[in-house]
Amino acid sequence: MTDMAAPETGPVDISKEGIAKLLRTIERYNPGNLVVLSQYLSKTCEDKTYDIEAYLAILKLYQFNPTKFDLETTRTILLKALTSLPSNDFTLCLYLLSEEQHQEPRIKILIELFHEIEKCRFDDVWEFLAQDPDVLKAKVLAEEAADGEENSYNDVEVQGFLDSIRNFVGHVIDMTYQEVDVELVSGMLGGVKGAELAAFATARGWTMADGGKKIFIAKQEEMVQSKNITESLAFASLAPLMAHANITSR
Repeated sequence: MTDMAAPETGPVDISKEGIAKLLRTIERYNPGNLVVLSQYLSKTCEDKTYDIEAYLAILKLYQFNPTKFDLETTRTILLKALTSLPSNDFTLCLYLLSEEQHQEPRIKILIELFHEIEKCRFDDVWEFLAQDPDVLKAKVLAEEAADGEENSYNDVEVQGFLDSIRNFVGHVIDMTYQEVDVELVSGMLGGVKGAELAAFATARGWTMADGGKKIFIAKQEEMVQSKNITESLAFASLAPLMAHANITSR
């Protein structure tokens, strides 16, 4: 079976609406659209938008067309998926990769990074990113090469990646603490201090206290809303139980 030919209807609109329209048609299964979808991926990296449906469509095309698999573009999708934590998008992307692809060193390292974040080992996460910043460098397919030649790529930056990790840390703090030392929060956020930490706290609704040594998180009663449950039982429904109790007590 030969690959479907690329559409000849002119350039595809790579706006969010244009890609959404493409994905609602049979064209989402056309490997000829991989370059278009990759261009859209690049766009979402640069403008900090996010579209998991488009990312999964690329990975599904690789799954259907193994010879089209592109390591660099896949890495970029996984980096974008990490920015969506605490959603399970990263795991959804991994489901579309083969076990062999999981073992690719440059993919495996992102899986390890995900596990460290998921386990809330944030000190290790920041240390790792400081020691190996190249792990965040991303490339996306620009043009498929002819036989015997190499594909061309665009270098892209996953804008807001570190901020998204810090937002996940903030989410964990929200779920864990009511009061916490500033130094602990600073370490969990990768060394954020001073005015930057104060701004982060304000954005999350936290309150700096005790001369800047403590942070009060939202009060528990504000996070957990109690609900009174009233059950109404008619006397007739209790009569059989009362009768049984009388019999067994004799």
